[in-house]
Amino acid sequence: MDAFGSTVCDPPDEVQGTSCLSRLWDAPAAPYGQGTLCCRLDALPREPNVLADLILSPAEADVWRSMRAVEKRRHEWLLGRCAAKDAVRLLVEKHAGVQLAPADVEIQPDPYGRPRAVGPFTARLGIQPAISISHSHGTAVALAAFDPGQLVGIDLESLAQQRADFEAIAFDLEERRMLAALPPGSRQEWALRMWCAKEAVAKALGRGFSMGIQAFHIAGPQYGSGVMQLELRDEALEHFPRLRGIPITAYTAREKAFVFSTTIYQQGAVE
Repeated sequence: MDAFGSTVCDPPDEVQGTSCLSRLWDAPAAPYGQGTLCCRLDALPREPNVLADLILSPAEADVWRSMRAVEKRRHEWLLGRCAAKDAVRLLVEKHAGVQLAPADVEIQPDPYGRPRAVGPFTARLGIQPAISISHSHGTAVALAAFDPGQLVGIDLESLAQQRADFEAIAFDLEERRMLAALPPGSRQEWALRMWCAKEAVAKALGRGFSMGIQAFHIAGPQYGSGVMQLELRDEALEHFPRLRGIPITAYTAREKAFVFSTTIYQQGAVE
């Protein structure tokens, strides 16, 4: 168990009604209190086309059927949708006492590509949880917040990731010096933690890396707690001038073969 804990619950055996496919994964949501939760799905329990018919809305099913990506990408897309729907449904049940079926929750991109939960339930209940999705090496995770005014970001990476030029692409000179000062045995893990932190913040702000990887700078890694302080630079400050000189906190941790990072920021403090 890491600093944030790693309690999970077993998923149900059947894919029907209001049952869930994913496991509740406490660790990524632990820093944020009762208004958030995270779901994790390590494998699809059914043949993908059968599962798609069971859990997708008509609009999502159209996207699935028309997707021309390689099979791995289609598999990850479906995994992510399953985890995101479960996270939203469990959050709605917890805070509003209403059970939703998978197809009641539609995960659609906003104008910038950030996922959002939509469906008739949003108007009927007056709620629209914020959501973020990540997947790596056959595992998908989704972090959901009940407050729609929160900007949510999660990223998951496998320690099996090996690429010789990774650090040169992902980090500036100052960040690479931080990594070079670490013991060799921990360098890969902390490089992935730093990368996950950048990804989580980029997702939360809704632009991804369209503003450039170096627009997100690791200013203060805390190796004991896993907390990262990030600052925005360059083009990111043109989009979010209110964040000039204000650090953004991202939490990172390792669980077995994976490293993850999460961040939640109040939208009013950003835009």
